[in-house]
Amino acid sequence: MHFRPFRSLSAAAVSSFLLLGLVSSASAAGEKDKEALKLHDQAINEDYLNADFPKATGKLKDALKKCGTDGCSPAVVAKIHVSLGTIYGAGMSKLDQAKDEFILGLKADPTVTVDTSLTNPDLDKVFADAKKSAGGSGAAGAGGAGTGPKKPPPADGDAGTHKAPPEQAVNTPVPIYMEPSDEQPTSKVTLRYKPFGSKTYKSVELKKMGKGFGGEIPCEDVTTTGDIKYFFALTDESGEAAGTLGTTKDPYKVTIKSEIEGEAPTLPGQKAPDQCKEKVDCPPGLPGCPAAGGAGGDNVKRGDKGWGASCEETQQCSAGLVCLNGACEEGKDDGSSKDKASKGAKRNLVSLGVQLDWLMVGSQSDVCSPAAAGSYACFISGTTTQFDGVIANKGGTNGVVGGGSFADVRVLAGYDRQLFASVPLTLGVRLGWAFGGSPKPDNVAADGFLKVHHATPANAFLGFHGEVRAEYHFLGFFEKSKLRPYAFVGGGLAQVNAAVPIKVCDTDAGAAGTSCGIKSKPTAKLVDVDAYQITGLNFIGFGGGATYGLTANFGIQAELKMMIMVPTSGFVFAPTFGPVVGF
Repeated sequence: MHFRPFRSLSAAAVSSFLLLGLVSSASAAGEKDKEALKLHDQAINEDYLNADFPKATGKLKDALKKCGTDGCSPAVVAKIHVSLGTIYGAGMSKLDQAKDEFILGLKADPTVTVDTSLTNPDLDKVFADAKKSAGGSGAAGAGGAGTGPKKPPPADGDAGTHKAPPEQAVNTPVPIYMEPSDEQPTSKVTLRYKPFGSKTYKSVELKKMGKGFGGEIPCEDVTTTGDIKYFFALTDESGEAAGTLGTTKDPYKVTIKSEIEGEAPTLPGQKAPDQCKEKVDCPPGLPGCPAAGGAGGDNVKRGDKGWGASCEETQQCSAGLVCLNGACEEGKDDGSSKDKASKGAKRNLVSLGVQLDWLMVGSQSDVCSPAAAGSYACFISGTTTQFDGVIANKGGTNGVVGGGSFADVRVLAGYDRQLFASVPLTLGVRLGWAFGGSPKPDNVAADGFLKVHHATPANAFLGFHGEVRAEYHFLGFFEKSKLRPYAFVGGGLAQVNAAVPIKVCDTDAGAAGTSCGIKSKPTAKLVDVDAYQITGLNFIGFGGGATYGLTANFGIQAELKMMIMVPTSGFVFAPTFGPVVGF
């Protein structure tokens, strides 16, 4: 009996059994890779970049549990350990624990590397020490663990192109656009950015736009001035890391300013993003805040005030309107119904105005007689010589018929300040000088009296104007392309004198002029004089006006002021017009 064929057949069977076992074992060693890598990617791209370190480490530990003893390939196990060490070291400053995880990773796969977009110089040193302890020879670099030799990702400068926007205004989204290199197929680009003052990076997945990828850093991370740092993490079509454009050690940056000097940054083919409304905390239950569970105040009962009506809180305005600077206006309620000044609202106004004074002159007789001194002063028409004759009252002379008369022109510089951001009430001052008024007599003798009859001369006109006032702006204080009406009340120091031409019968006139027709005094002549009504030196003012912003800081102002002059009474209409500057 021959046994050789039997022995050959047995050997073949045993060999086949062992080979199938090895294949089955190799297949089982990677069967949990997909589940473990899913947990890994969530831990890094979501939790770690949002600074939720406990959640990130928890998911990575769960991934290792899923792998068990031989459920994952060595490359995946190594990648999870190295990522766990990265979080311990870069995120939590636990360098000893980081080194332990790096050693475990290097023992599982000596070619494993640290993601350069997540590391820092201290962590690089820890990884180098771990390699010595583990006896590995793999070099640190981008790309994570791999299952075998593959083409390395491109260097930072070769990964793509990007032009960083130099500046952006505060509370305004920052548009970011980049184009990957044609040599490296890219399926996803993640923008990783660190707001000014933050210790950790956040992430935004950019959208495909033409040849590149674009998106925005949201308003919530552009709330203060300073630099926002950022870089790009690229992913290839197989879902593997495809390099970075910029790094944590050498990031791009954009400077956030209160106001930018150049053009606002934009995405290709799009307009610049609008500035967002400033958010404030509004706890549920506070009057004017949304009810618990409500969105944007939907559960808050709204009032019936229409556009332009005065208000103290948005709750008083009808649906679709918000209370802004004391008035109901169109806008979106951000959940806070308390009136507040919008970002960039002006609270100071500097003005330069020209005021024209129109004095209401009352009917009065004997205006040039000595008894009228103090309320009237008469000057020979067209001169600065005060009338100094002896008057013989004749019908139709020495009297003023009531009406209005132009008095003078004032140039006034003003400043107004809004006292409270939520109430459009201002306090202000006006300082200036009046041109016109009654002249200073040129016929005063050395003894201080008029030269002929020693009458008391008229006082010189007071040109100085000083005024304080309070204003209420019904639709807000000052804004570009908006008409903002206001009412005001005030008072101060000023004088308004206006002249009315009349005739007087002067018995000292001599041969010149027309005879007065008095038989007993044939030398009496009619003389043309300017009778100035004297008012002031104080006043109470009130009226209304409006400002219109031609630009964000420059506009025009017009108003009509009424002045009640005291103690020498008079009533003045005074329109004013001029430029204003808001800041």
